Amino acid sequence: MPSDEDWRTPADEAGNDALQYSDIAIGYVSRHPRYQAEYRRALGRVRRGTVSADDATATLVRRWGISFHAAPASAFDPRLAVMRPELSPSNIVLAPALPGFRWAQPLDVLALGPIRARVSFDGFVHFILADPEGDEHLWIAGEIDHPLALMLPYGPYQRTQMAAAERLRRRLCGIPSGPPALRLSPSRRIHHLTLFRLLDGRRAGATQRELAAVLIGDAVRDYNAADWTESKERKRIRRWSAEAAELMQGGYLRLLGGG
Repeated sequence: MPSDEDWRTPADEAGNDALQYSDIAIGYVSRHPRYQAEYRRALGRVRRGTVSADDATATLVRRWGISFHAAPASAFDPRLAVMRPELSPSNIVLAPALPGFRWAQPLDVLALGPIRARVSFDGFVHFILADPEGDEHLWIAGEIDHPLALMLPYGPYQRTQMAAAERLRRRLCGIPSGPPALRLSPSRRIHHLTLFRLLDGRRAGATQRELAAVLIGDAVRDYNAADWTESKERKRIRRWSAEAAELMQGGYLRLLGGG
């Protein structure tokens, strides 16, 4: 959900080193008014007991590609974001092993360590594995207590998929898993956090000039009308506004692949 803080307040960079592209994607979709309305309706249905939190989450994820878990006690918690398994190569998918692979084993759930959430979703069990360097998302198709194999779809994202699998292997071995493969660079992180502030400012009714004054430079307040119309700050805010709107309206799905 958009931050309750005033959009004029600079984003707190502390702890943001662990932000992954999925964290940025949920930041955009959470600012979409229609998603907010659907999510709140889902929370209401869960509170009334007409649907389970897992089923409500699955409905939202099918519709939006990514959603917060529809758990009323932790509504809009960014640590409980669930994305469709095929949308991000950082998702780790385990499936039943082919017959005859004697070394394939069932998963030891206790060896996974801290788990933020466990969600049943379209035949999968989804685990959000807590990690200080960036949480991991593990999907298991079929029975956990049967021999499993890692899915590594052939395609352009194999390096990212192997890096995610290596993080899981290290975790199961009880050693630090290391940084995620789809973590943002500092410059991209700052850019997206700025676009979040822009969307929040527009929602609060800020003008383009006020957005430019806060996000770029206060000097634009002193521009006359002609200077402002031709200014580079106005053009930049217009570009940023178009980019932020496109990302909020569905472009966030590209971010799940690191785009």
